[in-house]
Amino acid sequence: MAIEPWVPEIGGQFWWNGVFFVLLFVPLMIFVGKKLSEEHRNYMLYGMGIYQLGVKFANQISPILSDSYILATHLPLQLCSISGILAGVVVFYRKQILLEFLYFFGIVGFIHSILTPQFTGGTSTWNIFDYYVGHSMLFIVPIFLMMFYGFRLRKNAWWTSFIYLQLIVVIVSQANVIIGNNANYMYLAEAPIADNIFILQDPYHILGFELAALAHFYLLDWIARKVFK
Repeated sequence: MAIEPWVPEIGGQFWWNGVFFVLLFVPLMIFVGKKLSEEHRNYMLYGMGIYQLGVKFANQISPILSDSYILATHLPLQLCSISGILAGVVVFYRKQILLEFLYFFGIVGFIHSILTPQFTGGTSTWNIFDYYVGHSMLFIVPIFLMMFYGFRLRKNAWWTSFIYLQLIVVIVSQANVIIGNNANYMYLAEAPIADNIFILQDPYHILGFELAALAHFYLLDWIARKVFK
């Protein structure tokens, strides 16, 4: 069976600690990136890519080696896990479409994961650390590529990314059915228990997700075109 998720109280001390960490960590990483030479900035970006891919690999290998792997929990099929893999791949394989997917999928995941966190893989010290660092990099990596490497969104990138998201939704929803055992990747089987204004009650939560994604993607596209001209 899937590991029971845990949600910290919004506005509680744990929640504020996470928000303060992100508010310090993200600007600091971008500030350091601005101050570094091009060569050292590349090293910093590669380091973030290695971190993302290394953690995703370790998160698969560790429970396998300890004979505690749960298909309904440990597969990297949450949208933020998929975005984390993208954040690692795009660092080394800088393709336009991957950057666009990461920009939309990753930043939306970053915002809501920080404001309304839900821990699905346990609450060990490492899992909490990686939750906030890993999600922060979903924002930092695409912003790095746009600020320092000249990447820009193509026309209608928000809509193209939304259409591709539907393919991911179909694949992951089928994976939930096949795996069973309360598998709830991308929260397609059941609504998350996090306190989020965009979460509708079952079975309408997927419709809420779709409408929220559409609005977020459009807004993020507009912001990118204003900031990165």
